[in-house]
Amino acid sequence: MASAPSSAAAPGLVNLVCPRCRKALSGGGGAYACAACGLNFPRRADVDVLLDEDEWRDFQKHLGERRAVHAAYVHARRVAPLGRLYFDRWVGRMFAMALEGRDAGHRNPDAGNAAGHDPFTPNPSHAARGPHARGEGNHGPLLELMCGGAEICRRLPPCFASAAALDLNVEMVEQAARDLIAAGERRVRCVCGTAARLPFADGAFELVLIQGGLHHVRFMLPAVLGEIARVLKPGGVLVASEPANDHCITRAIRRWQYKRSKMQGDDPDEDGFTRAELAAALTPHGLRLERYTQFGFIAYPLMGNTDLLPLLANSRSRLLGRMLLGMDAILEKMPLIRGMAWASLFKAVKA
Repeated sequence: MASAPSSAAAPGLVNLVCPRCRKALSGGGGAYACAACGLNFPRRADVDVLLDEDEWRDFQKHLGERRAVHAAYVHARRVAPLGRLYFDRWVGRMFAMALEGRDAGHRNPDAGNAAGHDPFTPNPSHAARGPHARGEGNHGPLLELMCGGAEICRRLPPCFASAAALDLNVEMVEQAARDLIAAGERRVRCVCGTAARLPFADGAFELVLIQGGLHHVRFMLPAVLGEIARVLKPGGVLVASEPANDHCITRAIRRWQYKRSKMQGDDPDEDGFTRAELAAALTPHGLRLERYTQFGFIAYPLMGNTDLLPLLANSRSRLLGRMLLGMDAILEKMPLIRGMAWASLFKAVKA
């Protein structure tokens, strides 16, 4: 069994606070106590679990119902070759948007071929710089919120000194922690907690990244966005990717797709946002929508949801992957087509 870190983690890593009162925690080894409000967090897993008794009990009930969905999720993102290729590109676009104007040396993944570098393989300059070395980067900390299997932190560029990955699903967080450790990644602290009460101090993060999580917490979206604004530094950036709901055709096709996909199922949470909805939700929390772009036409449903076409689930054709991504890149440039994209990528800045 892996050892759990203390609230004051190793130098350079993100510290934890009480999610109820935001005061310092005492303890270690995965068991913590808050002297200020009396809340206790016993050790429950191989990662830090910052949930109170009621939250933990409610989550345990929900966990059993979702295991089949989580298994499909893991296959699409970790096992299916085309899925891995697609998420490499997806996360790369998120980092490129997050670091615009902050890091001139960070390569835009869409410029990979023009630069003579294969966008599906790690940048060799990253390996030369030692991407897993703690404290080397000049950016951060970064928070991957509603992280699932920590797909963002698994691809953390070397320019980040530290990061935290948080999700309510303790089993996925434990798996993410094991995968990161096996890869030699020591900059990331994996935490089980709720996005509505983050166990981090005010202004703890430079960047918050979310890949397809906000639409799952629509019922408590004001609380989640309020917490994101709280933990961001002034001028900090939120970059998120969500299902795009700007076109009626896209909405209709998505409903059909989700009824067929094991990863989503006929789930009422599986609905996206329009640009106007996002701007209206962000503004009350001091988050200004600075950029909004849409992407994903053919590659998005086929490479990102390989359970829809079983033949694609184990395809190792990099040529097919490039062709699908290339078709998406062309469609993205067509004004009449762009509005029918499956996904959105947006950037919001804290005032």
